[in-house]
Amino acid sequence: QACAAAYGRGAFPEGAMNFPVPWRALLPVDAVPAVAGENGRALRDICDATGAGIDLSQEGETPATLSDKICTISGSIEQKEAACRRIVDELRNLQGVQDQEPGVFVIIVPTNAAPMVVGQKGAQIKEVIELSGAEISVGKEGILGMLDQPIGITGTGGQVVSAVSKINAILQDLADRGRLQPSDFKYRPGAVASSMGPGLDGPRGPPPSGGNPRTHAKFVVATSVAGWIIGKQGRHIRELQDNSGAHIQVLKEGEVPPGVSPGDRIIELGGRYEAKAEGIQIILMAIDSMPALQAPRETQMLVPKALSTDAEVKDVTQMSGAEIEVRDLPGHDEALCTLLGSIEGRVKAAQQFLTRLEEAVQDGSTAGAISDYGAGRAPASAPALGAQPP
Repeated sequence: QACAAAYGRGAFPEGAMNFPVPWRALLPVDAVPAVAGENGRALRDICDATGAGIDLSQEGETPATLSDKICTISGSIEQKEAACRRIVDELRNLQGVQDQEPGVFVIIVPTNAAPMVVGQKGAQIKEVIELSGAEISVGKEGILGMLDQPIGITGTGGQVVSAVSKINAILQDLADRGRLQPSDFKYRPGAVASSMGPGLDGPRGPPPSGGNPRTHAKFVVATSVAGWIIGKQGRHIRELQDNSGAHIQVLKEGEVPPGVSPGDRIIELGGRYEAKAEGIQIILMAIDSMPALQAPRETQMLVPKALSTDAEVKDVTQMSGAEIEVRDLPGHDEALCTLLGSIEGRVKAAQQFLTRLEEAVQDGSTAGAISDYGAGRAPASAPALGAQPP
């Protein structure tokens, strides 16, 4: 049930955008006959009237666990807005919602773009709410079997379409900057999100499975925190290592870069990419669970200078929701990044930096110092981690 005749309509000036982002919504299966009409006639009428292209997902184009149909609208912004309004109005009629009464409409966005839609401390989504007048709820979990996040929008027909348009404008900006690709808007059977925190990918997509086992994520902690991580006779660190699959090593006192307090310690995580990403979450959550008043409310991470530029930090901030302060370490090839905010935000920010490090090492597009980052130290084994800090 598709009307593709309008797909080529609507002038998109060459170079004006990377690609026109399609708008996608979930339609309850019992609403499909009314929205599509007999043999798709109602959809064709909407296409003819608006110039948009509309497609309803067919069997095999969504996970078996998803009962709803995915409605994809393509065309110019004006065409998509007009078609979306027609579909929203039809759903409101089916629900028996009066003109000025609030109705619910659910759209989906790529999971890796959801943090950008929300914005730092929710600033982006609050702006959409204020400008559109709609109520918006971003799903905490992705759609099972898909790399997409549902967003519920409640309001009048005009408010809903306004919110849909503004949210998709955020996605269009990401696409124009190369952060989203056409494949991010299609169902990919078997694809799973990387462990970038609960349901989130990095903005550039997960590195190939495995990554570089010799790169390390490095965190700077106080001696008391290092002792908490190691635990009595090394039991805690071995448990953390077993749970994550990462190689975890607490360096000796004094093995810190210039500019870092000599009394601090460095925790290194090595191994496969997936294990390191999981290890970051487990380690930071473990630190956060220290006895009351002892747990630090910030995370310090050593990041290669080439990955701690203003542009990189801005991207990580937007994707994670954490605040990031960067301090240069003179004469050292790393910067000290302080991650501030909720534990979830700090975990996501640290995982984002790891993802960028893996990509930089893989593609060799950055300075030579990064291509060998962390390669000089062999991964530690659990038995070597048992010594308590002095």
